[in-house]
Amino acid sequence: MTTDIQHYYLRRLHSATGIFPLGVFLLQHFFGNAYAIRGPEAFNRHAEFLLELPYLPVLEIGMVFGPLLFHSIYGLVITAEGDLAHPGQGLGLRYHNLAYLFQRVSGIFLMLFIGYHVWNTRVQGVFFGQTVDYAYLARYFAPVYEKAIYSVGILCACYHFAHGLFNVTYKWGITINARAQQGMIYLSYVVFVAMSAVGIHILYSFK
Repeated sequence: MTTDIQHYYLRRLHSATGIFPLGVFLLQHFFGNAYAIRGPEAFNRHAEFLLELPYLPVLEIGMVFGPLLFHSIYGLVITAEGDLAHPGQGLGLRYHNLAYLFQRVSGIFLMLFIGYHVWNTRVQGVFFGQTVDYAYLARYFAPVYEKAIYSVGILCACYHFAHGLFNVTYKWGITINARAQQGMIYLSYVVFVAMSAVGIHILYSFK
């Protein structure tokens, strides 16, 4: 049985992995895909560079899929404990319950979306010999339903990360007063809007 102390540290580890390495990887993923804005040749050169990195499978498992699995599973544990309407103590009305609710809902959606995304991109390349280049992604994103799925996925990923910044600074005692917490909420909104705009722009650059 997991003790309260274990839960305490697991929750902090859960919030920390959402920023590093997962949040850092999300930013890198956006940066890499942003080469699509410059056209097929620029994107394909960057994609080839990534595929030629030494120990790529080790990096993917150790820095992405391993932390992602822990973050996802323990996120479900937190959700199952009934935190949806009780995000924390001491924040009162300054911590909007709907924001925390969407954090949990977006996390559940992202579990499905990331699996879908990995299957259609990384798995197709590794196990089925599909060249995942600009042309493939342009065809893949062409249907309206794919753009809709990915638009929602991008918005959820950006929100989950941006609101996670607030969670980390609160849980780790970085924002210790109401003014700092409110400022962090505003900053998380700015990050969400900026990242969402970039992500949607990248999506529609594949054409």
